[in-house]
Amino acid sequence: MIVRDVVADDALAVAEFQTRTWDECYAGLVPDAFLRAQRVPERLVRWTETLRTGARGCALAEEPGSGAVAGVVSWIPGDPRWELRSLYVAAHHRGTGLGDELLLRAVGDRPAELWVFRDNLRARRFYARHGFTVVPGSDQLDAATGVPEVRMSRS
Repeated sequence: MIVRDVVADDALAVAEFQTRTWDECYAGLVPDAFLRAQRVPERLVRWTETLRTGARGCALAEEPGSGAVAGVVSWIPGDPRWELRSLYVAAHHRGTGLGDELLLRAVGDRPAELWVFRDNLRARRFYARHGFTVVPGSDQLDAATGVPEVRMSRS
């Protein structure tokens, strides 16, 4: 697997990949209407802006040879705590260690935090293996989806 920084020309590939992984991961967890509304064109606008402004650090994993996107991670450096903004791995690469590699690329072993859907138990277990714990009393509704989420933090 090749892991590299995302560049502006990757915006479409990242938008397509994110749309596909949201459809795979969040069907039944996120309202269908939200998934139907968040397609490639909407995500392309956001990723183009994110990459243009440098608002986040971003890296992607691509399969050697084909160049197919296998994973994407984004983060915001902080002082002292970094924020993991997104981490997506293609279904056929889950459980291979690629998520571990992307998390390491994004935040290393630094103090960090993230928001995760409360009922996304697979993701919560993954982050717990990396030392993240749920911040008590952090439950809130995600503004975009209306789905409950919790904050996880690592010191």
